[in-house]
Amino acid sequence: MATLDEKLAELNKRYAAALSGRVIELEGFLSAYESTGSATDLEKLYKNAHAVAGSARTFGLPEVTVKAKELELAARDRADTEILQRKLSALKDCISS
Repeated sequence: MATLDEKLAELNKRYAAALSGRVIELEGFLSAYESTGSATDLEKLYKNAHAVAGSARTFGLPEVTVKAKELELAARDRADTEILQRKLSALKDCISS
């Protein structure tokens, strides 16, 4: 039977693997927003970046938390799409390193 530490390590591993999928979702929301200018797409970007920031904090990934929070706040403040792209790129770089 797996120990608690082993189970937590497995959960962390699964979360880290799922992050790339979450980033793909964020890219889709940003792309949709760039195409349509829809407040709904921007809200999806905001809410999902918020979710990534919170879950990354739970899993002990402070750098991912900070970058996701920066994207979240930029979306909330309706930043220019160029700024949103830079924030998303910084998040991607953080995750891939």
